[in-house]
Amino acid sequence: MINRARPTNRDLVRRDVLQGINSSTSNLILKLVEYYYNDGTAKELLCLYGTVTCQYKGNRYNIPIEIFLQPEHPIVAPVAYVKPTPDMYVSPTSRDVQPDGTVIIPYMRNWRHPNSDLNNLINAMSDAFSQSPPVYSNAGGGGSTTTAAAATHSTPYPTHTSMPMPSVMGTGGSAASTSHSYPYGYPQTQIPQDVYRDSLQTAVFDKVRNRLDETLQIGNAQIDSLRKTEQDLQEGDKKLQIMINEAQQQQIQAQNYISNIKAKTNEMLDATQKMSSSSSSLGKENSVKDDALITPAPVYKQLLQAYAEEHAIQDLLYYLSDGLRREAIGLDIYLKHVRELSRKQFILRATMHKCRQIAGLSVK
Repeated sequence: MINRARPTNRDLVRRDVLQGINSSTSNLILKLVEYYYNDGTAKELLCLYGTVTCQYKGNRYNIPIEIFLQPEHPIVAPVAYVKPTPDMYVSPTSRDVQPDGTVIIPYMRNWRHPNSDLNNLINAMSDAFSQSPPVYSNAGGGGSTTTAAAATHSTPYPTHTSMPMPSVMGTGGSAASTSHSYPYGYPQTQIPQDVYRDSLQTAVFDKVRNRLDETLQIGNAQIDSLRKTEQDLQEGDKKLQIMINEAQQQQIQAQNYISNIKAKTNEMLDATQKMSSSSSSLGKENSVKDDALITPAPVYKQLLQAYAEEHAIQDLLYYLSDGLRREAIGLDIYLKHVRELSRKQFILRATMHKCRQIAGLSVK
């Protein structure tokens, strides 16, 4: 009973097979083939069969081949054979193909996954066959052969369902049969449609999915960038609105402070004028009655004026301090007015102290 060997690396096998089929130096088809090993066992293996093109002495030739994929492909190297037609035979002096048709080019011997694949193997076979064609043509049919090492021009792949192994011509012109470890002919088994269809669908699906993923990634990156820009604009608008509101409130507070300072100043001026008028009237009356009252009258007037001005400065200092606390005025403006008012306050207090001494009042 023949075992059907399924590939253990299905995705890798599909991609590799599609690349091999699409090779520009070959014309290959995929099928299932019964492969017989040297120990007598047999397995159904995937096989690429058809022709590999080569160029020899300015002419193009098609070399029939078969490539069998092992169940562990591409970890394990495939097995390739040259399959000559009835009017060909394998060259006994070929360094790339054994007498039984086994291909032994260096690329096959040095197969290493993942650096090796079917497409490069086919190209290496084409290059090797172009240097030394592996088959000769049987020209006469009665045992005579051509002397030139060339394959038949544009030989199509045979359509025979069974093709015997050709003989290698000996030194006496007789044909010596050769032994081989590959299938004796092409079986009747046709290429499974599901294998080829699945491979093609998988390749197309992977390509479309990769392209879609790239498009989605680019779109998502652009959306994220736009969202970040929108978020920054919204945060900037909120900060700007807060700054505008604070500026408006500070402007209102500053206007209120200015109005209060003007009102206090007017009150102070009115009080000073009233005190001046009262002191003048009092001086006139006292001058008539008693000369002793004339001398201290200016002292009292000066004491009262200094007292009123000192209290007005106290109020101004309070409002300036409150304005600085509320940030209605700057620190430099605050310090400038405080220095001026403090100097004036000091002079007023000294004046009041002197007046009290002259007037004979108690000095605190």
